[in-house]
Amino acid sequence: MKTQIVKKLVKFLNERPQIKEEFEVVYLMVELRKLLDREREQNQSNSDSLVRFHADWVLHTDKRHITTPMREIMKKIDDSIDIYPKDGNIDFLLLPEFRMELAQLLKDNSLPNDFCKKDDDWLNFMGALTQVLADQPIINPTDNIAEFRYVDMSKKGIMATIDFRGAKAGRSITLGFGL
Repeated sequence: MKTQIVKKLVKFLNERPQIKEEFEVVYLMVELRKLLDREREQNQSNSDSLVRFHADWVLHTDKRHITTPMREIMKKIDDSIDIYPKDGNIDFLLLPEFRMELAQLLKDNSLPNDFCKKDDDWLNFMGALTQVLADQPIINPTDNIAEFRYVDMSKKGIMATIDFRGAKAGRSITLGFGL
């Protein structure tokens, strides 16, 4: 059960120290979701984890159920953007909270996690992840954000579009950078 999932992941991650392709992201996230489900069965898992959220997001055409951790992240994004980022910082596109949690989950299960530690490897992973998540919006994550969605840049960059509602209704912003 959990041991078998871990064995599969050890083999997969040892064979692929860098996750660069969409199918690799999908496989990794599906297996991690299974691992989290097994841990939940044994009362060892936080059901609102960011890894679980992203695993679900990978598999759905949109994300309408917003977990507390994800709502908090979207609120930080919402607070940092008027029509443009207030401080010019768009690091949130690289999912730093998810990165830390993913690295910790892999470490806790004695799984290779170098791609979470090295910035270039994380950019490769994010390039593939955003291809998977492109046009699979997060719907209504905050009072001011109607949709957050990644745009497929074919691994040439990372870009997201945010459509606003509420006080900012009718406005949008597209942010990104090249790889």
